[in-house]
Amino acid sequence: MKYIGYVNTAYYIEQLEAFVISMKQMPCAFIYYDEKGNGQRQNWKLFISRLNSNDTAVLVLFDNAFCNFNEMMFFLKLCASKNIRIISLKDSLDTSDVFFPKVSTQNTLNVIASMTVTKGQAAFDDFQAELLSDKFHEKKLKKYRMVINMYNAGYSIKEIMSRTGYHGKSNIYRILHMFNVELEYPTMVRSKQPDVGAIMRNL
Repeated sequence: MKYIGYVNTAYYIEQLEAFVISMKQMPCAFIYYDEKGNGQRQNWKLFISRLNSNDTAVLVLFDNAFCNFNEMMFFLKLCASKNIRIISLKDSLDTSDVFFPKVSTQNTLNVIASMTVTKGQAAFDDFQAELLSDKFHEKKLKKYRMVINMYNAGYSIKEIMSRTGYHGKSNIYRILHMFNVELEYPTMVRSKQPDVGAIMRNL
């Protein structure tokens, strides 16, 4: 149950010396510093690897510790999984509500939200893009299901194209090949089946 601090001195921090003194007085067993020119942030990685269950991670402020929104989310998930307490001195944030008992939940949310401003909108846009990408793939998979279900139910390629919005038979056949659906020759008569979608339940 150690106090472990991290400071990124590559960025200017007002009253930095006072915050470092506060870290030492807690007392922090280790304080890791990353300096300007250390692009790989090796000491940040050491700081993360040093944290164990029930330890306390001490930061000067969120904006100083994290390079982007995703890095912050990784850190928060790590601390949650290991029951690590987080103290951010300049943000007046303590997840155990000891150092700053009067700080509201709204303040905590503001600290997190401010990352999208101080680190640039691009970082937040990347995060949103990931979410949109997941939704796009889910939507595409649903269309794949419809193609395969309709084909197995006996619908013609033309009917499948009309219902799914795909243009060109090659798109339909590409999807069927992708999921190893057994194809029938055009001369063969395919009857429509009442049960639709059985083979796609595991997609």
